[in-house]
Amino acid sequence: MAQSEIRITNEGKEFRNEVMATHGADKLMHCYQCGTCTSDCPVAKRVPEFRPRNIARLAIYGQKDRLLDGDLVWLCAGCYTCYERCPQKVHVSEIVSALRQLALREGKIHPTIKSIVTTIPKHGYISEIGEFENEMRADDGLPPAPTPATEEIKAIVKKTGILGRVGGA
Repeated sequence: MAQSEIRITNEGKEFRNEVMATHGADKLMHCYQCGTCTSDCPVAKRVPEFRPRNIARLAIYGQKDRLLDGDLVWLCAGCYTCYERCPQKVHVSEIVSALRQLALREGKIHPTIKSIVTTIPKHGYISEIGEFENEMRADDGLPPAPTPATEEIKAIVKKTGILGRVGGA
């Protein structure tokens, strides 16, 4: 499939510089689009629209809306396989992390991530572990799930202000 033509604007250059100013994303411009990062990416193998190479390309060309709108940056597993394979040591995982931070700053967050962030302070886990789940654990010979430190989690969440940033409170 042919890549569409992308033109960089001054706003795009500013966005690219903002991405590159984030820890780990400074080598963005070293990417020469070889595709090695994509060939071994476990997410790319399962999700056709997720391509680390294309994320780097869109960031190089300052395509803010294409990167921050939608699911793309939230799909990365953060496994660093792309970095390990990259001959230029471009940290695509860190570039994705930078893009997530920028998306969060603009109030653009994937609904699943928002759900997880708002659920953890309530239950201490990404989903509630109740009587049924503990019965299943017992059936498998496991002890009940540990009681989470929800008060401590709530204190951390309050101190970081994450709920306000994801629109959870």
